Amino acid sequence: MKALTKITSVIAVSTMVLLGAGCDRKEGDTTAGEKVDNAIATTKQETNDAANNTANAVDNAGNATANAGQAIDDAAITTALKGKYVIDSDLKAIDINVDTMNGVVTLTGAAPSPAAVEKATTVARTVDGVKDVKNQLTVKAN
Repeated sequence: MKALTKITSVIAVSTMVLLGAGCDRKEGDTTAGEKVDNAIATTKQETNDAANNTANAVDNAGNATANAGQAIDDAAITTALKGKYVIDSDLKAIDINVDTMNGVVTLTGAAPSPAAVEKATTVARTVDGVKDVKNQLTVKAN
């Protein structure tokens, strides 16, 4: 029985010594393996962040280019339509305001007759790039 108590005491003391040695590690101390793991995790995250930032930049550049292209297209539609109105003998004397956004032409102003209003719409539809015409022209009262 004395031997069993002695062995139990030795095991208990040994366990406390080993636990104490493990607890002797200061907070914030990391092993070489932990440092490598942390570096790999950080590198992966930074790589993912860089890839996402690059993808966002490409999308933004594409959107800006598309917007600039659409603005040029809208200006070209407006210019072409105004040119057609100038050379049309029935429409050249009418003050028709033309606004184009995303290929949709909006006509405003006053026309001398319902026929002139209809012709302005018909001419607008002949311009390349026009998706729709919103005719808000009014007929002047004589």
